[in-house]
Amino acid sequence: MNTYAKWFSRITWLGIIVNMLFVIPSCFFPELMLWFLKMQVPVPIIWVRAAGMLLFIISAFYVPGAINPARYIATAWLSIFPSRTFGATFFICAVFLFGQDKGFLSIAFVDLFFGVFEAIFLTLAMRNQNLGTAEPVKQFS
Repeated sequence: MNTYAKWFSRITWLGIIVNMLFVIPSCFFPELMLWFLKMQVPVPIIWVRAAGMLLFIISAFYVPGAINPARYIATAWLSIFPSRTFGATFFICAVFLFGQDKGFLSIAFVDLFFGVFEAIFLTLAMRNQNLGTAEPVKQFS
């Protein structure tokens, strides 16, 4: 695995860990999580728990690409597009266009941060891999 792929892997694992910082409180302590983010408590509260579980499921799909981005290239790219990209876009639009609680920006900025760095490192890793594995051009005499 080249250096860029290793950094992609590290950033992806860190992103999974950060996601768990949202998942655990959302599933088990939703009122505390909402208080911390200064957000309104929805009725019924199960929607917060459901969102936490969905984030857990999404994060689980990041694991193969984090383990070996060259082997699981499709999974690695899907962890960026649509997952991180659309997550950031959705929550930024929800806050600024539709007046949702500003606490949703924390989710948007996490997705934006990890999406940008994962995209950079995965692009460089794939470019480096392609250059390193290309067969030499055969010249005819």
